[in-house]
Amino acid sequence: SLINTYKKATINLVQLRVLGATVLHEVDARRMKDHPLLKCRKFDCIVYNFPHAGFYGSEDNPDMINMHQGLVHDFFSNARCLLRHNGQIHITHKTKPPYSSWNLEVLARNNSLLLKECVPFDIKDYPFYENKRGHGSTIDEPFDWRDSCTFKFIIEPLSPCICSYNHSSSYFNQPSSHFNQPRVKFIVKAVVRHYPRAAGYAGVLVDENHSTQAILTKPLPHMDVDVAELLAVKSALHMFEKSHLCRTNVALDIQSSSSLAVSWIRSHFGNPRELYADLQEIAMAYNRIQNRIQNPIEFCYSNRAYGDEHDHIVHKVHQLAVEAMDMPETYWPRDNIGI
Repeated sequence: SLINTYKKATINLVQLRVLGATVLHEVDARRMKDHPLLKCRKFDCIVYNFPHAGFYGSEDNPDMINMHQGLVHDFFSNARCLLRHNGQIHITHKTKPPYSSWNLEVLARNNSLLLKECVPFDIKDYPFYENKRGHGSTIDEPFDWRDSCTFKFIIEPLSPCICSYNHSSSYFNQPSSHFNQPRVKFIVKAVVRHYPRAAGYAGVLVDENHSTQAILTKPLPHMDVDVAELLAVKSALHMFEKSHLCRTNVALDIQSSSSLAVSWIRSHFGNPRELYADLQEIAMAYNRIQNRIQNPIEFCYSNRAYGDEHDHIVHKVHQLAVEAMDMPETYWPRDNIGI
């Protein structure tokens, strides 16, 4: 039991009740929306620190990863039903392999949840909090929480596209008078395969008349899908900068299928250190392009299915990128698309 396993459990339970907290035991995170004491209640914030499905093998075992993903997916499915309007779901999780392969953002997206913020976890921010192991002879001992982040999710708005309009970051906080200008967009998409291990990304540049002007594709070594998506955004900016569409009075949308990548671009704080150089390149390219087109660039998250011609092209080309691992980065102008 909880009291027999953790030596401070009894005093912690007493203190919680003295402070007015309601303490429930044996609540299944995968089915909690049907719990008789929870199903009629709504919460401002639901927190799950370091979710784990149990110890049945090595953490990098694909079957174990699937078990963990199943737990988190079902938790998301239940937690979103218990949120108030504008409520949030917080999950604290390790960000290095093999834990990064759980793909929390994808699991959230499958439950119509959107990543609002991702911040580094520091146990000193939570006085009296002590993390504990869940198994083994050292079960009452803490585990290493470094390289962890708290992922904060909200229920996805009805709009299929979440843009960075009026964002507080300095080089994105721009007036929106450019909405009446000709708009072009660069749709990017990354894909990562685990069996066999491969990755790649693709992009399609579309002009204001909805005509495909260029295609970008590149294979990558196996990596996190959100990092691959960030690299796709960086390449899209460089390619647009070289294109004939990079001219005065054009408004540009960069459309990504990773809300985490968009969040990294928007934020100046809490981003993974290993992405610093790429984010700096994106910021510099942003400033160069903005000075030329005289309009801010909108970085958008879109989880749309492949519903139009350009989405289909992106889908087809990023599959080619993954399958051709020895292919260099390729940029096809309009006259050479042939797809």
